[in-house]
Amino acid sequence: MTLLTPQGSATKDQKQGSCSGPALWNLVAKEILNQVWPDNVHMQAFVDDFVLVIEADTNKSLVGDTQSAITQFSSWCSENELAISTEKNKLYLIQQNGKKSQDHMERV
Repeated sequence: MTLLTPQGSATKDQKQGSCSGPALWNLVAKEILNQVWPDNVHMQAFVDDFVLVIEADTNKSLVGDTQSAITQFSSWCSENELAISTEKNKLYLIQQNGKKSQDHMERV
C-alpha cells in the first residue's frame, strides 16, 4: 500500500487483519473516491471492493466511458501497488427499465 505524503510516497506492507490496516486503507481509498470522474461515472466503495456505475445513452459512449473509467481506476491501482482480482470483475448491463440484461453479462 502506498500513501502519497508531502515528503514523498510511503510504502507499507499491510497484512490482512492488522490493527492499522483499515485506517490506512481508508486513506488510500479516499484518494480514488475523490478523483474527478465524468458526470456519468459514479464510484462507490465497500471495504476493499469498488463499483463503477456508468450511465450512457448509446452503446458507443458506454464502451468509451467504461474503458476510460477502467483505465483511470487501473492506473490508480498500479500507482498504489494494488492488484485487481480478475475473478471478481463483472460487467452488468442494466436497461432503462431497471432489468439486468442476461445477454450482456461478461467478465471484464
